[in-house]
Amino acid sequence: MVAGLVDRRAATASTPLGLSAQEIDAIARDQAAPVGTAYRCFLELIGGGIGRLLQGSDVFHPEVLGLREAADDLLRENHTTFALGPTDRVILMHQGYCFAFLHGTGPDPEVWSYDEGYHPDVIPFPAAPTFTDWLRTHADQYQRRTHNSVGTHRGKRP
Repeated sequence: MVAGLVDRRAATASTPLGLSAQEIDAIARDQAAPVGTAYRCFLELIGGGIGRLLQGSDVFHPEVLGLREAADDLLRENHTTFALGPTDRVILMHQGYCFAFLHGTGPDPEVWSYDEGYHPDVIPFPAAPTFTDWLRTHADQYQRRTHNSVGTHRGKRP
């Protein structure tokens, strides 16, 4: 997946920004929930960013630090009865009104989302059966947008 982003020139950075063991340890300590193998691999390969993938969201280091606290604050602000559990790890916050989190344990846990403006009951909903599926969906969408943008700039229609 990462090679596809780089090989197709979907990334504006020449190389993905992987994280050091110390940076990954800081992320692991930031929240009590398990990191999981798939998420750890993501951090090792592109945890510091890759081009404009997921641009506008806090998902890469160092912005990922403190996301659990920000998510808890959002839940309190909305007076929701939902609370993140001890095995839930917040991995993305988008502009302060929605977040994504790994739900459960295991090497490649489910991804759930909370969006204060989307779900009628303002409760989390399943976003992907695994973190890998969630990331692949975002990478595929990004590649399509980048490909269409390049084609449009060359006078071609998407």
